[in-house]
Amino acid sequence: MLTSGPQAIVFDVNETLVDLSRLRLIFDDLKMPPHSLEWWFAILLRDGMALAASGDYGSFASLAGVALDEIMSANGRDTPPGASARILAQFAELDVHPDVTPAFQRLAKVGLPILALTNGSEFITRDLLERAALTSFVSHVYSVEAVQLWKPRVEAYRYIADEVGVEPQDLAMVAAHPWDLHGASSAGFITAWVNRNERVFPDVFHPPNFAANNLVDLIEHLLRSVE
Repeated sequence: MLTSGPQAIVFDVNETLVDLSRLRLIFDDLKMPPHSLEWWFAILLRDGMALAASGDYGSFASLAGVALDEIMSANGRDTPPGASARILAQFAELDVHPDVTPAFQRLAKVGLPILALTNGSEFITRDLLERAALTSFVSHVYSVEAVQLWKPRVEAYRYIADEVGVEPQDLAMVAAHPWDLHGASSAGFITAWVNRNERVFPDVFHPPNFAANNLVDLIEHLLRSVE
């Protein structure tokens, strides 16, 4: 049990708040095999993290195109013109998971600020939150574009702590990705894992302070720690 609670809650965006499953329609239209969406997103994350590990940066949009080219080539095909742009355009039209709005409402009720930190575009994230009628809940959207290093580099998390003006240990990071929480923990954050697919948390990473299978329960666990 933590002796003190966070002063703000930081949420990852893709897969934590946003359901990517509608992108599957695009891969189906491209006649790609099952799980191409997961394959594409894994390559995208891999390349962003590889660049960050060496101190370099690639934008989400550019790496999304590279990832699509890789999986198309692996299936013996060229990427059709406009396919990558279509995927990126669809991002702003995605839905949030059903548990996001009630979790945000609960945090608003107790007055805890909500922040977002994404490896993607700040602009697209803002559009997505506006479409989901969530902008009134979110104090600020931050992107690794500002530090030119993808999460889980600790600089990304320390950047948001500096921007908010609090110590890292006064922020809680909520994410669906264990690697994201490992990075946040390494930066000194409280960590909370939304385990949407009932997976086992990898023991090579720092364990989360809190875990639940949905955001509503996870936020309740966090709030109970400060009662």
